[in-house]
Amino acid sequence: MNKFLTESGWKALLQQTKGKVMKASLRRSFNRRGKLCCWFIVFGAALFLPLAQAANVLTQHYDLARTGANLAETILTPFNVNSNAFGKLFTDSVDGQVYAQPLYVENLSISGGIHNVVFVCTEHNSVYAFDADTGGTTYWHVNLGTPFTSGCGDLTPVVGITGTPVIDLSSSVLYVDTKLAAGPAQKLHALDIATGSEKFGGPVTVSATGFSASIQHQRPGLLLLNNVVYVCFGSHCDQGSYHGFVLGYNATNLSRVAVFNVTATGSEGSVWSCGMAPAADSNGNIYIMTGNGTFDGTANFSESMIKLNGSSSVQDYATPSNWSSLNSGDADFGSGGPVLLPTHYAVSMGKDGNIYLADINNMGHVGKFTQVFSAQSAGDTVGSSPVYWRGPNQQYVFALHSNSKTKSFAFSGTNIMTAPLGTASFSQNNLCGGLSLSADGTSNGILWEIGSDSNLRAYDAVNFPKLLWSGRVGTYVKMTCPTIANGKVYAGTSSNLGVWGLTNFLYIQGTAPNPVLNWAAGTLLQATNLFGPWVTNSAVSPFRVSPTNTQMFYRLEVK
Repeated sequence: MNKFLTESGWKALLQQTKGKVMKASLRRSFNRRGKLCCWFIVFGAALFLPLAQAANVLTQHYDLARTGANLAETILTPFNVNSNAFGKLFTDSVDGQVYAQPLYVENLSISGGIHNVVFVCTEHNSVYAFDADTGGTTYWHVNLGTPFTSGCGDLTPVVGITGTPVIDLSSSVLYVDTKLAAGPAQKLHALDIATGSEKFGGPVTVSATGFSASIQHQRPGLLLLNNVVYVCFGSHCDQGSYHGFVLGYNATNLSRVAVFNVTATGSEGSVWSCGMAPAADSNGNIYIMTGNGTFDGTANFSESMIKLNGSSSVQDYATPSNWSSLNSGDADFGSGGPVLLPTHYAVSMGKDGNIYLADINNMGHVGKFTQVFSAQSAGDTVGSSPVYWRGPNQQYVFALHSNSKTKSFAFSGTNIMTAPLGTASFSQNNLCGGLSLSADGTSNGILWEIGSDSNLRAYDAVNFPKLLWSGRVGTYVKMTCPTIANGKVYAGTSSNLGVWGLTNFLYIQGTAPNPVLNWAAGTLLQATNLFGPWVTNSAVSPFRVSPTNTQMFYRLEVK
């Protein structure tokens, strides 16, 4: 009987006993007539994997609320992320520093097949499409021009792609901003995710009245909302007479459709936000935070959390009452970005280490935040943005900040409990890394932290700061956040993409009609009967399963 294996046919039966997680996982597929046609069994080190849900990561920090939580992670759990079963799988070299968060598309038609792909951007203006499951496979790589060389020590030696791109699956396009030496210029590109080629007549040169490409820096992630790509700008080391900008471009023809100058009659007001993309609510409103500069609440909105409509017009704002002293101390309020919490709140942090909670239905203007409290130590260079997760029994806000230890707080739905639930032992230096969270909905939460000591750490999110695992990433870059998708963790460094996952298990890439098995170590065994005899399959990873006329079972033997 021929077997035709499709992603939609996979199902997983999980068995779990007290103190031992998932003793067996049987996976089955159905042929095109819907009949049961074969079984796969995957054994390895007493831990077994359920099939992952759809887990595309198309935008910075996973969603438009910028929660930092991937809620579709069904493989990695607090039970199997440990030193015995989790570790580095492979690395892919790149040509420069990776500040942008890696993005992930599963089951993409590319290079004549169906593959999971991770997209990585560098400060040398390169974009890579790597196989997400197997090291050393590059589907395409494009360089978008010679990067800009800045006289500023904030980001050296060159400045190219800093902000995280955004992907539109409906048009198969990745939007990314580059900074170029020629001009100098900032350009917005629309790249075909299958080939890397330019689409929609791109690239287009970014411009606006008062915009100077040589001193503007595009650090925040890009936002795609209602067919408009929003690109935000700050400055390089406060050099020159600059303004903060939010510029909107039509996603299908790349024409500019919106301009917001943060300090229209003043100066400064960067939108840099520690790399955080603007947040957006279900009504199409956009939320940003701004740094030092002119403030008057009419034409100038530095040191503020701002609510914009799709045309980039100010709808509301919240500004700390001590905005003037923040200005004089270079203590940017907008060193982080806003994170939207249910049902109508936004939470943020600035360089001062305070957590600010605003009601987005009534932001109150100056000094009218719903809540402000000191959560972390102040930092001169980098703030950060919280991560939000609704866990099994309560809501959590995790706060990382420069010169501080990561903390966990409870969110009641209307305010944040000021006493932390837990505090990590490691303290970031002034140039902190970043946070992401993985979970299967409200269960199996893991908080992932990249530290200024170049270590990746995994914490039990419910029992924070219980440390599950830690390991070196190479040489980290500040503000960088890991990406978690389909059982793997992806982190950019100063020179490569690192990939971590469960080391003793098969990873199944859903392809039609032949699935691909990937494993880091061990021997692949096969049998025509669940009870054996098991014989060695000489294949090496990755192994594409071919249809046969008999049922076939596979397992991984790890000694």
